[in-house]
This record gives sequence, C-alpha cells and structure tokens, in this order.
Amino acid sequence: MEIAFKNKRIITNIALGLVWIGIGSSYLFESEKKLWKPYVIIALGIAYIIMASYEYFYKYLIISDKQIQVNIFPKKQINIDEITSADYNLNDYTFTTSRKTLKVVRSRISPDDLPKFETFFNEVRSKLRDQDPLLSYERK
Repeated sequence: MEIAFKNKRIITNIALGLVWIGIGSSYLFESEKKLWKPYVIIALGIAYIIMASYEYFYKYLIISDKQIQVNIFPKKQINIDEITSADYNLNDYTFTTSRKTLKVVRSRISPDDLPKFETFFNEVRSKLRDQDPLLSYERK
C-alpha cells in the first residue's frame, strides 16, 4: 500500500521553485557583474522542483507485508513484526521497536489516503493489544 504526500505540499514546492528560478533569471539581466548570485538562486529553484517531483513519484509511505518505509531524507524503515508499540500523539503516529522509532506525520498524508493508513494503524494497535506481554517473558 502506498500513501501519498499531500498535494498542497507538492504544489507549494513547485511554486517556490518557479519563484526562485524567476528571481534568479531576473538577476541575469542586471548590469552588475555578480554572476554567482543568479546561479545560486536558480539552483535553489531547481532543488525545490526536484524535491516536488521526488515527493510526487515516490510516495510518503510504502507499507508492505513485512515493513513500513517512510520516503523522506534519509529513508526510514521498520519491520512490522518487530513493532512493540503504536501510538497516536500530537498529530504523529509513532511505531516503536526495541531499536528504532518511526514517526509518521499526519499532516503530510494525503486526505484521500488517510483512511487507508488509519485502518492499517488500528489493525496494528489491535494486534499489539491482543498479544499478552507476559507470555513472551522467559525466565532465566
């Protein structure tokens, strides 16, 4: 299952990229000889457009049978069978294992995909509630 970024975020990045490219291009027509400034600003605009295209083609979350992967820099992933707790707190979904913590920000999820993710989250929470922690305890 793939959960997309919000369209507002992608459109904002494209708009900022175009604005920065426009500003950088306007500096090229000035008579001053500071030629490094427009190229830096144009590079910033291109970076925003690359980031928007990355977020469009590589979805925010990829949930498979075995793991959850968040496609932000750096990519984070967590194995589903290792999850020890799943919490919702302050607009964040948090999955915790013994070694890692993975936060999924609700405001980044597309409204069309939010019900799918919430269903998955509730399934994980119900599986964790069904497990009795005392049964997994081993005496030494």
